[in-house]
Amino acid sequence: MEVKCHKCGTENWLENQSRCLACDAVLRRCADCANYESSHECCRTLGAEVDRREAENPSLLSISTNCLGYRCAQKV
Repeated sequence: MEVKCHKCGTENWLENQSRCLACDAVLRRCADCANYESSHECCRTLGAEVDRREAENPSLLSISTNCLGYRCAQKV
């Protein structure tokens, strides 16, 4: 699945990369996932609370980075 980077807009292939090839940003953000409820700051798939800052600016150690339940809410 191709997704647009939230920082630079470059299209990236999500299945084999965790960071944007152009700007090095983490591609899988809870904020972009269809399973994330921003009003409750939680993931419906994992049943876990995810702080808004973490959802919008994840690190390589964030749960979203390698989440198997990630479903991109944005259209490319």
